[in-house]
Amino acid sequence: MGYPYGPQQGQDPYAGQGYAQPGYGPDPYGYAQPYGAPVQNGYGAPVYGVAPYPYGPGYGEPRAGGGTAITAAVIALLLSILGLGVMGVATAVIMGSDATSRSEKDFRAALTVGMLIGAVPCALLLLGSILLFRRKTAGRVILILLSGIGVVFSVLSTVIPLVSGNGVAGEEATVVLIGGAVSGAAPLLIFLLALAPSTGRWIRAGRPGGYPPPGY
Repeated sequence: MGYPYGPQQGQDPYAGQGYAQPGYGPDPYGYAQPYGAPVQNGYGAPVYGVAPYPYGPGYGEPRAGGGTAITAAVIALLLSILGLGVMGVATAVIMGSDATSRSEKDFRAALTVGMLIGAVPCALLLLGSILLFRRKTAGRVILILLSGIGVVFSVLSTVIPLVSGNGVAGEEATVVLIGGAVSGAAPLLIFLLALAPSTGRWIRAGRPGGYPPPGY
């Protein structure tokens, strides 16, 4: 006879009633349960060290915003159009006038050669901006190289007159500094924007198989 208030300790309360002792069957959801892991709502507790969801390529990278890349491309595009336009107008004016002396003819020839040489970086800026709009690494490289050269040229054209013995001082020195700052501002801005890591991420995100945007 059992204990009056319930089964004695160690006895199976279901043995005399034809019931099997309750047990834990196999996990119907197919999740592997580590020994001793609690079960919540039929699902096993997450195992530490194992990612609960598959992460796609590029997970953990910052958002691939195109602000820096697009801004650099727009500035380069405007500079290239402005430069080509100014040189085109200057060439048309020069060619429209008649040279009356040998010196004027030589000056016209030298100026024409200078215009052709100056059109090369403007055309490269135009090409780089178009390629960058299309998320091409070549466009980024072109803009970085050209803008870097432009910054160096602006610095040299500003520093050399100031440190040379040409007597540049006072108001002339101020004009030279202001001119150097204005001429170097746009190339410096393009250089920094094109070199920014977000520009590279934006280019990589546009490639086939690139990581999806946040919230995908």
